[in-house]
Amino acid sequence: MITFPRKKGTQQLILSRKSLLVIGLSVLGGTVSPVSAAPITHYFTINPIRICNTAATTCAPTPFFPNETYKIYSQVGVAPIFLPIKQINNSSLLTVNGVANVSVPGNGQHPNPTTINAWFTNSLNSAPGSVLYGEAWLGGNGLVINGSAVQSFPPSGRKDTFAHEVGHNLGLGHSDFGAGAGNNLMTAGSSRLIPGGVGDITPDGANLSQLTASQKTKLLASPFLAPVPDVLIDTRGSTPFDSNDFFLVKFNSGGASNVFLKSLKVDLTPVNAFFDSTNISPGNSSSPFAISAADLIGLSASDITLAGGNAALNGQQSMTLTFADNAFKAGDSFRFGVDIDLFSGIDNFGATPSELIGSLFSFVFSDGFAVQSALDADLTASSTLPNGLPTFVGDPSGGVNVSPGTITDDPDPVPTNGLVPTPAPLPVLGVLSALRCARTLRKRTKIARL
Repeated sequence: MITFPRKKGTQQLILSRKSLLVIGLSVLGGTVSPVSAAPITHYFTINPIRICNTAATTCAPTPFFPNETYKIYSQVGVAPIFLPIKQINNSSLLTVNGVANVSVPGNGQHPNPTTINAWFTNSLNSAPGSVLYGEAWLGGNGLVINGSAVQSFPPSGRKDTFAHEVGHNLGLGHSDFGAGAGNNLMTAGSSRLIPGGVGDITPDGANLSQLTASQKTKLLASPFLAPVPDVLIDTRGSTPFDSNDFFLVKFNSGGASNVFLKSLKVDLTPVNAFFDSTNISPGNSSSPFAISAADLIGLSASDITLAGGNAALNGQQSMTLTFADNAFKAGDSFRFGVDIDLFSGIDNFGATPSELIGSLFSFVFSDGFAVQSALDADLTASSTLPNGLPTFVGDPSGGVNVSPGTITDDPDPVPTNGLVPTPAPLPVLGVLSALRCARTLRKRTKIARL
């Protein structure tokens, strides 16, 4: 039997492993873990470029559908990151023939060669009776989207067009690496089923926008992708009160060469708790933020700074740690503790591990990659398990030069009177529901078009 100190009295728990503690707390009515996100191993950045008329009074729509695009690429462990939208004012570019007309110097390109440039025009020229929704360089940098046509596609936009064109930049064609089936992201528009929203994208609903194992292998070799740094948050013990080693922060691996962690933010708002770091209200029995000297690996305590110190932290629901430049890299780790109380139980035993499930950990790395993760039922969080869309701090840089792409002839017309394919009904939660699939329309020429 292991006895843990309480703020008032003692509490006795019989423990073997952390997993048994989690199970016991769940049985007793502990907080249910949020659904874990799919792990991500790579990311790429996108530079959206909105084209407006010269007077800047009329602009093309920018339907890049970030939630759908993220879900599509997360199936292969890849996260798209959208930079702030740029704008160029040039009336002559509101309607163009294709990507070659916009991907010329001076049209808003990002200086980083591995940030994908995505132009949004008001329309793309096409043969009579057809619509061209987008076009991209195959294996090169640049794509163009027919913003008006993609956004107005019934009922709520052509949700996979942007992700499809990005796939071309990443080296995927219409008929290679397993493409060809209606449920594959890269199949030509004449045969592909279009998801109506996030709920239709694999592995959910109609199970659309799939990528094969061969397509995953191909796109993971693309120079546009960068590895995701892997930092793990873990816990031990029954409470962070009177502890300097409750939380483990471990930089496992990943990330480009010399990437380091710049900051870590802990947010207790989702679990209605606060940091009780001094004996001043709201809590009067506390323990301060402290680092375990015995558990410092690869960095020193002086490399870690608590923003504002313990006095400023007391009573707050978020805490930020910053790290000295080049101090916290792959292979390094440390442990820390600080008292955490629930607002519903101030100065009680302190928050238990299960009561902290859902707390948010935000990571910012030196390469600009930024992501937030939630503490899950295993009492861990990770920079590879986002609970929202990853973001980017600053401007991407340092990418390698990418060879120009190609556009090869491959007839793929999109007639405006295309038919609506309807799959057989699928069971959802035990009830047969007719799953809606948006229209698939044919499109006109060239392999890197949709």
